[in-house]
Amino acid sequence: MKRRVKVTIEDFAPLKENLNNPEELALYEAANGHIYDAEIEHDGYAVIDLPDGEYIELAPGEYQIMIEEWTKAGAIGELTLETKSDPADDKVLLYRLVDASGAEKEPPRSLPKQVVELLGKTWFGKK
Repeated sequence: MKRRVKVTIEDFAPLKENLNNPEELALYEAANGHIYDAEIEHDGYAVIDLPDGEYIELAPGEYQIMIEEWTKAGAIGELTLETKSDPADDKVLLYRLVDASGAEKEPPRSLPKQVVELLGKTWFGKK
């Protein structure tokens, strides 16, 4: 499945150990901090096709899934819950409530993506 991701490699040491080719390492360095469409594999790795016909493969900790526009996450009564990635922090999601006309009823609040993921697994995960 294709998703928007931002390359967020904080430590290049493991990549330097695994990649013997400086040109290949340069692809990762150039991609770092940029947003791409990526194919997310079943094991959580993201494969990004780069414009020059090359590709990079990122481990789950080397990228963040990005939601760039307000997206409907559900409904609470007559209000709509919307979410998007926080432009100030790649590891945070913003949430807000809007009415049927799109007027903001509750201002955006932030939650770390990891908290959202853990809550989802706890509430809806299969035991």
